[in-house]
Amino acid sequence: MSYHNRGFTLIELLVVVALIGILSAIGIVSYTGYTKSAKEKNAELSLNSINLGLQEYKSNYGSYYSSASSCSSSSGKLIADNVLNGQDNLSEQDFQFCINVSGSNYTIKAYNPNTRCEITLNQALTVNRNSSC
Repeated sequence: MSYHNRGFTLIELLVVVALIGILSAIGIVSYTGYTKSAKEKNAELSLNSINLGLQEYKSNYGSYYSSASSCSSSSGKLIADNVLNGQDNLSEQDFQFCINVSGSNYTIKAYNPNTRCEITLNQALTVNRNSSC
């Protein structure tokens, strides 16, 4: 009686494991880029929400809100409470938000201290990103 093993050889298994490793590495890089892009887009949407809130604040009080000129986690809470009427919790994002007002001009900034990405929106609705984004 002769038995024929019909299993996989060690080389075949190593090739399959190597292919899975390569595909996993490509997937991880793609996923990381996707999440970074999604976080930046979320920050940009928050800038637009803050802009609308600033317009309403100026309509109600006659001037732009300017008590959150330095970007920190506490400034995001001030903006959320005073400009967005508590409707958005900016502290759940990776970005910190601030508003710089100079007369009738203003710039709203979203800054990520981990990646040093900075996204700004001005009164002309021009969005700018630094090279870290």
